[in-house]
Amino acid sequence: MPELPEVETVVRTLRPQIVGQSIRSLWTSGHSLRMARKLDKRRLQEACIGATICAVRRRGKYILIDFESGSGVLVHLGMTGRLTVADEGKERLKHTHVVWRLVRERELRFVDARRFGWVQASSGTDQLPEIRALGPDPLTELDGGKLGAMLASSRAPIKTFLLDQHRLAGLGNIYVCEALFRARIHPRTEACRARGKAEALVSAIQETLEIGIANCGTSFRDFVDATGAPGKNIDALLVYAREGEKCMACNGLVRRIVDAGRSTFYCASCQRR
Repeated sequence: MPELPEVETVVRTLRPQIVGQSIRSLWTSGHSLRMARKLDKRRLQEACIGATICAVRRRGKYILIDFESGSGVLVHLGMTGRLTVADEGKERLKHTHVVWRLVRERELRFVDARRFGWVQASSGTDQLPEIRALGPDPLTELDGGKLGAMLASSRAPIKTFLLDQHRLAGLGNIYVCEALFRARIHPRTEACRARGKAEALVSAIQETLEIGIANCGTSFRDFVDATGAPGKNIDALLVYAREGEKCMACNGLVRRIVDAGRSTFYCASCQRR
C-alpha cells in the first residue's frame, strides 16, 4: 500500500499539472471500489463538473483535491491505486475507474486493479470522518515530547503502535521497519518501554520519510507518481525486504518475522529487545 512518501510524491507531481484547471466532465466505470462500495457518481458530478482546482494536499495517506467553490474530492490509493494525468486521446489503462476531463484536452485518471482505493466528493474534505480520525502528521505535527506522552500509556508493540493511523497519520509497514532500525528499537518492544527513545524515534521517522520523498517513493510493482514514473527508494532501504542479507550497520543478518500477516524486517544485533 502506498505510504506517506508515495502519497506525498503523487501530490507534488499532481500540483503543477492540475491546479488552476477546470473540470469539463466526469466519467466512472460503474464498478464498486473499497469494501464493494459504489461510488456516489451523482455527488461527484455535482461537486466536480465546472469546478476549478485550487489546491492538492495530503493528509496521512489521503489525497485531497480542493476546488475554489470550497468543496473537494478525497482519494485513497488503496493497495494498487494510481492517480495520473494523461492526454485525452491516450488509451486508458485497464481498471480505470474515474476520469476527470480537464481543459486543454487532458484527463486526471484513477486506476485501481484490486479496487481497494476510494474516491469521494465532499463539501468539506477536512470534516470527513476518516480525516478527522487521523493522528498527527509525523513530518509536521510531531516532536519527541508529544510522541513520548503518547507512548507512555500504551503496551502495544511499538510497530503496531506506529502503524495505527489514529495515533500517527501516514506511516506504513515499509517506513516503520526502516525507522525502527534507524532508532535501534526492536519492533516487538512495548510502546511504553520505548518512550525513553522518543526523540531518537521521531528523528528516525522523519529522516526515513524525507529520504523516501526525496527518492519519489518506493516502487516494488504498482506505485507510480502522477506522471507515470516509478519511485527510486528501493536502493535506500536498510532492512525492508532484505531478509538474510548483511546488516549495513553491524554485518549481522537481517531477519524477518510475521505479525498479523505483515512481514517485519529488523537486525537482531542492532535492535535488541
